[in-house]
Formats: sequence, C-alpha cells, structure tokens
Amino acid sequence: MQITGQEREYLNIYLILTLIFALSLVSCGSSKTYWLNLRADPIVQKSPTTKLTIGVVPFQDNRPPSARVGQRVLTNGKEEPIRLKSSYPAQDITSIFRQLLKARNIQTVELTGWEPTPGNLKAFPQEVDIAITGYVDALEVRASSYTFKTEIRYLVKLTAKIGFKAQGKVLTKTVEGRPEESVVRFKRQEVEKTLNETLTSALGRLIDATISSAG
Repeated sequence: MQITGQEREYLNIYLILTLIFALSLVSCGSSKTYWLNLRADPIVQKSPTTKLTIGVVPFQDNRPPSARVGQRVLTNGKEEPIRLKSSYPAQDITSIFRQLLKARNIQTVELTGWEPTPGNLKAFPQEVDIAITGYVDALEVRASSYTFKTEIRYLVKLTAKIGFKAQGKVLTKTVEGRPEESVVRFKRQEVEKTLNETLTSALGRLIDATISSAG
C-alpha cells in the first residue's frame, strides 16, 4: 500500500500531536523542584564602623529540620517545592555573616559556643569585646502562579543575642525582611537572588544594631 503525500503529512501531524500529549502527561506526573543556594549578596560596601572585636558564635537553626523553604503553586493547584541545596543552612548564614563583618573591616574571632547570659561575659577571650550568637527563625519563599503573572513572597527572620563585655549586658535583637514581587515568569535564578539579597540585608541590620548598641 502506497502512502500519498497528503496522508504522510497527516501522519506526521498525528505523530507530533501524540508526542506533545505524551510529554504533557510526563510533565504533569512529575514534580519539579527548585534548588536554591545561599550566598552573600555581591554588592557589599566596605566602610569603617568600629574598632571593637566581635566574637561570632555559629548560627543555630530554629526551623523544623527540612531543606524545604517553600513552594510554587501552579494554576492547577499543583505544588512545586522550593528547597535549599545545602544541608546546613545555619553554617552558610554564619559564613555570610562573617563575610559582611570582614567587608566592614571589623575584627572577628570565631567562638565555638556561648551561653548568652551576663554572667558568662567574663569567659570571653581577652581580645573579644562583643559576642553574637544568632538564630534562624524563618527562611521562606511562597510563590503563586497565575495565567499571566506569579506573585512571590519572601520571609527572612533572624534573632541574635548580643553580649557586651564592658557594659556587662546582653541584648536581644530581631530583624526580618518581607519583600514581595510580581513577575511575568518564575525564574529560579531570580528567586535565589532576591532571597540572598533579603538575607544579606537582614544580617547587615544585625551588624548595625550591634554597633549602635555598643555606644
């Protein structure tokens, strides 16, 4: 049986439509995951701020133990998880915090631990004037996609206990960032960039609060 040119054209169209349908079924059946890296916002200004030496205790994660920080909800209600690549986000945040202190020309000392009470301030190494131990309270990305736009909400919340050896006092400071944006297309790279900008800004405000409280 010989196939005519018109029949061959119809057959090609049928095969293409079948392939498209099969691919759509595969995409609907699988769940896409967006993986984010935590890193310092590259735009960091160096400026002299204080001659005091700050001891940095590693941040602790107060969130439930999960790499998931949120999800993107599609128009059909399906959820696509947003996760962190790192298994130790508190370590990443500690590293970013130290980078910011270095960028401000602030002398730092790495401390392994500190019970944040005034009675323990005398246990600091001699060169340490201030100690900071931080906590990650929230690190979230929530996205809702519609036909022509995606609404994205971020939440970064950090708390720090700050001890001042000379004054014999311990203060608690909390900072948070809640940016929102509406975009035409959801792009993982842009979400990662905004989350890191928000995190870097929050850590910077912790440093500002520490310096201003030092008197």
